[in-house]
Amino acid sequence: MSDSGENQTQIGNYFIPDLCRGQGLLGIFVIAALSALLMALVNNGIGDFDFLWLGKITLFVCWIALISALFLCAARTYLTRLSLPHAALINYLLVLLAAALCAVAAEYWNKYSVGGIWQIDPLSILNTVLIAAIPAGVILRLYYLQQRLYQQQSAGLEARLSALQATIRPHFIFNSMNSLATLIRIDADKAEKTVENLCDLFRYALKDSASVTLQEEVDACQGYLEIEKLRLDERLEYSWDIKIDLNTVRVPPLILQPLIENAVFHGVQPAIQGGSIYITIYRCGAWLTIDLINSLPRPGNNKVALSGITSGHQLALDNLRCRLDAYFSGSAELQETVFKNHYHTRILFKPLEG
Repeated sequence: MSDSGENQTQIGNYFIPDLCRGQGLLGIFVIAALSALLMALVNNGIGDFDFLWLGKITLFVCWIALISALFLCAARTYLTRLSLPHAALINYLLVLLAAALCAVAAEYWNKYSVGGIWQIDPLSILNTVLIAAIPAGVILRLYYLQQRLYQQQSAGLEARLSALQATIRPHFIFNSMNSLATLIRIDADKAEKTVENLCDLFRYALKDSASVTLQEEVDACQGYLEIEKLRLDERLEYSWDIKIDLNTVRVPPLILQPLIENAVFHGVQPAIQGGSIYITIYRCGAWLTIDLINSLPRPGNNKVALSGITSGHQLALDNLRCRLDAYFSGSAELQETVFKNHYHTRILFKPLEG
């Protein structure tokens, strides 16, 4: 059952839409008809427009489109398991194969109907394949860009919703309100600061922006940690080591806050003695590195903590990888490892300055 769900996810993330039915198939025929019309206008012009030639070329192009859609549909399930470059190359070759088959069939039909002989002209076949190669490459590229845009938008929306859900968990609100109720009586200034942090966290989670400065992301994380510090007190220790100007670096929103929340929820909170979180941000050549290291509960509870991190938050990590890859055009990595009872998460990317 899990394999089936994983396969459905792969198909859903595939950059070529379903051409077997519905809008995908209709779109292919619309593109084919428009391409045929363009070829007719280029060949004859408006003054000597030949509707008969338009009909013939439209039929020919639609056959190429139909057979291409058939090939792509048949190979769809298999190609979703391949890397993107390999899948794109095979798709491209399948479209060219469809164009070649249609060209061969048309050549045989024309020569037999006129001269009664089964003969083809290889140059004519090559000409058809080369003409088909140009729009095929353009369309596949557009499909790819469309899918990347969709992934970036949907992943960003899901991240904002996930962050909002995380910050309004009942236990989080309940604990924060309890801390506020206590602080109001003994430290009104700290209570006011906590309310401001909560408001800033909600505002940031709901911010509708494709990118923010890294300083804004860090400010939101610091606010979150201050709120959790009220609840966990001396059980939570954290420190920052920032070695660059964060205002010059733009990143997708909510790339660090979910990781810090994960560290608090699975690393520090379950431990009776509490734990620590250490975040450092620095440059290494052309790459910017964000290291987040959090302690884990002692060996007796280690398996529980690791199970929660790897299973409960794997979807969030996959989502973050997708957002980083889309925003930085493949020049980003998200790494994770466990070493000496500490969980280490590292984000690497080539920053966009500005």
